[in-house]
Amino acid sequence: MAYWDGKKIVDFEPESIPDFPGWQLIDCGCCAGLQWGGEEPRECKDCGGSGRLFLHVKSRVLADYPGGPLRGRMEAERT
Repeated sequence: MAYWDGKKIVDFEPESIPDFPGWQLIDCGCCAGLQWGGEEPRECKDCGGSGRLFLHVKSRVLADYPGGPLRGRMEAERT
């Protein structure tokens, strides 16, 4: 899960999943499962507070888990 190191947002590299070829576990980009900013902490609506999403590499589809509920599609590579 992404975090603030005092100077910049730090996130994690995608991880391949041996049991699910073609899928990667990626960092949602939220702050440890919470939305960035705001007056009070709120659970991230994109990842449900887990801080991670699953990406089907070929189709760029995001899901809660491989083959599970879809969360949208990633249009471009993250930089």
